[in-house]
Amino acid sequence: MRVSLESDHWMLDEIGDVEWFMLVQLPEAADFNQSEKGKKRILPDPTDDDEEVVADWKEFVQPEIETQFKENLRIVSEDLDQAEEIDHGGAQLHRIQVPVDHAETWYSVLNQARLILNEEHNIANAEYELFVGEQNPTELGEKRWLLMVQYRVYGAIQEFLLTNLMEG
Repeated sequence: MRVSLESDHWMLDEIGDVEWFMLVQLPEAADFNQSEKGKKRILPDPTDDDEEVVADWKEFVQPEIETQFKENLRIVSEDLDQAEEIDHGGAQLHRIQVPVDHAETWYSVLNQARLILNEEHNIANAEYELFVGEQNPTELGEKRWLLMVQYRVYGAIQEFLLTNLMEG
C-alpha cells in the first residue's frame, strides 16, 4: 500500500487484500458502541467525585461528541465506498482518493480504532513484549498478529496525515 498526497486529495493506492480488509474494518473497529471497554476509553466520565457534573456531561456534552463521532464514521465509510479496483500487473488492488478536507476526520477515526483495539486486545503491551523479546512472534497466534498489523497500519496512515496534512 502506498500513501501519497495530490493537490486536492490524498490517496491510498495499491492496496492489497490484507490492507483492504483492514481498511474495510475501520468503521466497525472505530465504533465504540461495539465495545464497552472502548466506549469507556473514548467517552470517560469527567469526574468520579460529582454526580451532578457527570449527569450534566451525559446530558449536554456526550450526545454532541457521539454525534460528531457518528458523522466521522459516516464520512470515512463513504470515502471507502468510493474505492476503485485497479489492475496492477495482473493483481487486483484497490485505490481510495480522499479529499484533503477529510484528513482530520480520518485521523480521528483511525485514532478511535487504535484506542479501541488496544482496550479490547492490549495491543500496546503485546508490541512491547515483542520489542523486548519477552514473547516470540510465533507464540502470538494469527488473530493477535493480524490485530497488531491492523493497529500499525492505522498508525502509519495517521502518521502520514499528521506529517503531510495536519501540521501547520
